[in-house]
Amino acid sequence: MSSTGVRTGSTRPLDPRLVRRSRAVRAYLVTSIALATVMAALVVAQSWLIARIVSEGFEGSGLVPAVTAAVTGLALAVLARAGLGWAHEVVSARAAVRVKTQLRDEVVGSLLDGTPRRGPRPESSHVVTLLGPGLDKLDTYFARYLPQLALALTVPAVVVVAVFVADPLSGITIAVTLPLIVLFMVLVGYVTRDRTERRWRAMVRLGHHFSDVLDGLVVLKVFGRSRRQTKGIAEVGERNREETMGALRLAFLSSFVLELVATISVALVAVSIGLRIVEGHMTLMTGLFVLVLAPDAYLPLRQVGAHFHDSAEGQSVADDVYAILDDDDASEGRAAGVALAERAYRDQPAPDLTGATIVVDGVSVSYEGRSVPALPPTTLSIEPGRITALTGPSGCGKSTLVDVLMGFVAPTGGRVTVTAADGTSYDLADLDLASWRSRIAWVPQVPGVLEGTVATNVRLGAPDASDTEIAQALRDAGAGDLSPWREVHEEGANLSAGERRRLAVARALLRVRRGGAAVMLLDEPTAGLDAATEREVRRSLRDARVTVLVVAHRAALVEDADVVVALAAPLGASA
Repeated sequence: MSSTGVRTGSTRPLDPRLVRRSRAVRAYLVTSIALATVMAALVVAQSWLIARIVSEGFEGSGLVPAVTAAVTGLALAVLARAGLGWAHEVVSARAAVRVKTQLRDEVVGSLLDGTPRRGPRPESSHVVTLLGPGLDKLDTYFARYLPQLALALTVPAVVVVAVFVADPLSGITIAVTLPLIVLFMVLVGYVTRDRTERRWRAMVRLGHHFSDVLDGLVVLKVFGRSRRQTKGIAEVGERNREETMGALRLAFLSSFVLELVATISVALVAVSIGLRIVEGHMTLMTGLFVLVLAPDAYLPLRQVGAHFHDSAEGQSVADDVYAILDDDDASEGRAAGVALAERAYRDQPAPDLTGATIVVDGVSVSYEGRSVPALPPTTLSIEPGRITALTGPSGCGKSTLVDVLMGFVAPTGGRVTVTAADGTSYDLADLDLASWRSRIAWVPQVPGVLEGTVATNVRLGAPDASDTEIAQALRDAGAGDLSPWREVHEEGANLSAGERRRLAVARALLRVRRGGAAVMLLDEPTAGLDAATEREVRRSLRDARVTVLVVAHRAALVEDADVVVALAAPLGASA
């Protein structure tokens, strides 16, 4: 899956993919920069008013009208800064909500629209982690990091100009020392990015491990191994805790480093101002103005560095999101994959597959980051009305070929052509996928089951099927012992693997009989079934009198086939 591969996402302060794909981000950036500019002006005004009030009070002028006006102006400036800060937080929170909603919709849509993918589909546990606590990392990315990034772009520039106008020497000192903050921020950022990346990977591993244990919990309990998994979950959880605490320690230490550099820089300005005031080369008001204003030149940069771990976590999540969305910037070379996926979805309706011949012509599938192809170049012809058995060692690409025929995976080489009974030929890459799949009855290696009843799940093959037809399909699939009204829990948790497989075969048979399907694609439909049930399934496949492609390992199913195609394992792959 993509999340375990090499990271090739953006390492810039602001991920350009978010800007390109999200209107909410673009509007937020414009608003954020405008608010930051106003706040920078208020920072200068506030410092000038403080200096005016203190210098007038030190000189003993009392509450003259000028001082009263300055106090009133200072109060208004403080209130205005507080109001703008609140507005900035509100804008940031709303932008985060809109962006998260948009990304969740895009990820779910990408996984459910059926468009062929260049790479393997991500694991469900990773998607759950990503769409849940993963995208929530964007809250701090928008609420803390990006506002400070906007302030860091405007406030130091305005402050340096204001200080330089009041005192050129102090302005030059601040301009020279500011790059030190940036230098240390970059050094700290590299370390922080790696640590937060490790923390995100640890959380993903924890989600994977927990999901795997849940999936196999029934088998583990049957063999008395469930209690031993507690130790494994505890170890993975402990690694997650260690990475989290390590990231927090690094965040505190990075803040300390930036605070130390900023303090030393402000001290240089303060010493110079103090000496010149004592010697009479600078007025008290000018010195106070520069001294009060100088820390604000460093503050936004310090806070950007302190919040860099929020940026690193947000970009780690964005990298995984765009890996799923096959975005052009997610990694090098994705443009070809996106082009193939777009090419594979056209509006041309699929022809009637009754009597059609399906030819697989040199089809191959390769995934990025893998040296061995998932499916080496393969050529075969699936003749109408005949049963074609696909055999071969594990890893030779049998299930991948079925995924190509279903349109779940776009081939990286070769093509699939369909010749209808009237002699018209079609390229699968030009056909509408929904129309194509409506003419196929499919039994995957791991059948999907919905919460409801057995009848509800079988009726997915033909929504208008009667109860009698459903019962007949169950009997023909060797599932006569399954009551159509039996309750099915979420993901078929209360069904055995054999029951789920028989239910899927019944659904496929009903799709042929009532759903208009003329082709059956079955991936090991008799795995885990006893000999008597297997005979029922084999008889039903023969009696269906449609085109059948079956991935088979069991000898009886292979013997029933009219044509047997043996795939060889790709070079470098283990059998």
